[in-house]
Amino acid sequence: MASIYRRKPGGCYYVTYKIRPGQRRTVKGSKDRAATEALARKLESDAMLRRAGIIDPTAEKLAANGAMPLEAHIGAFEATLRAKGDTEEHVRRTLSFIRSLAKACGFEQLADLDAPKVSAHVGHLKRKGMGARSINARLTAFKSLTAWLHKTERLRTDPMKQVAKLNTRADRRRQRRALSDEELARLLHAAENGPAVMGVAGPKRAMLYRVAVETGLRANELRSLMPGNFHLRNAGTATVTVEAAYSKHRREDVLPIRPDLARAVTAYVADRPIGEPLLAVPQKSAEMFRADLRQARAWWIRETRDPVERRKRRQSSFLATPDASGRVVDFHALRHSFLTRLARSGVAPAVAKSLARHSTITLTMDHYTHTFIEDERSALARLPGLGVKGLQGRSVRATGTDAAVGHV
Repeated sequence: MASIYRRKPGGCYYVTYKIRPGQRRTVKGSKDRAATEALARKLESDAMLRRAGIIDPTAEKLAANGAMPLEAHIGAFEATLRAKGDTEEHVRRTLSFIRSLAKACGFEQLADLDAPKVSAHVGHLKRKGMGARSINARLTAFKSLTAWLHKTERLRTDPMKQVAKLNTRADRRRQRRALSDEELARLLHAAENGPAVMGVAGPKRAMLYRVAVETGLRANELRSLMPGNFHLRNAGTATVTVEAAYSKHRREDVLPIRPDLARAVTAYVADRPIGEPLLAVPQKSAEMFRADLRQARAWWIRETRDPVERRKRRQSSFLATPDASGRVVDFHALRHSFLTRLARSGVAPAVAKSLARHSTITLTMDHYTHTFIEDERSALARLPGLGVKGLQGRSVRATGTDAAVGHV
């Protein structure tokens, strides 16, 4: 039997009733006793039907969630992301993509969620010229919401599970290239000796670029580093730790660093406050990087007095963005350069994958490792000669698979 009572005179009545043997629940009623008694009878009746299996609690929960506006669920999802420890930037971008897609598709409640509408919106974005990577970022955010809705039993099924992401390899709008060792040296020199850019002094920019290209860390990971993230007591075993909240795969990463970088960071840390980020990484790091890239290229062109050579340098792709093939050099290209330098040094792909913290070797080798014409020429030079003599001045008989060869 339910009990009805007030906690203070003149306040609302409360109902305490039995859900199942040994378990009771209290629900707030109203100031009207008769209305609260009616509520108590309803609660007891529904509890009895649930115990008898006539009312499905899951269906009841789904119906209650379905009556809530989609924005209320997005707010609950936001709380979950923050509780996981996701970065503020990740939460902001994820929610922005979710709300943008929901508004474009007209989704206001859970019942509105519809895969064909999302697919139609993807087609609209493609026609407007948006790249596959940008579209996939929006799909990833929205699919993470619907997967969470299903996991928390707010949806019976995940309606976005059938929506496939686009093939980014078939539509790469922004192709990066790695910088050669000479380009990297000139970039670091230009930053070290250049004026302040975006409020960041030259030596600070040079240290940022050096750490980026010698560790392969991403901009947000570099931005999170404090002096305490570097363990530099012994240069031969020095490491840098990226906390899970800032690592892209949400795990703490402890990465080795070269002894010479460890010594450089040790000297740099001595002048930095303990409680402040070690590296200056502005939000618009791409603009800062381009300024140093332009300065390095300008100095390289001006350093020769030969007008013919200077003309050649102006037409060269050295330090240029984009280059003659349309590939760009931006801040993230430092990560590409890190992995390309590993590959050129003969590092095993599995080790490169581990240092890059990639999920697959394919991602490491196909997207982040670049070859230069010098590498290809060097590879050909290592091939043994065929040892074929006496071919000059006479015809060679064609094989069954080769076209006829004339005079060689």
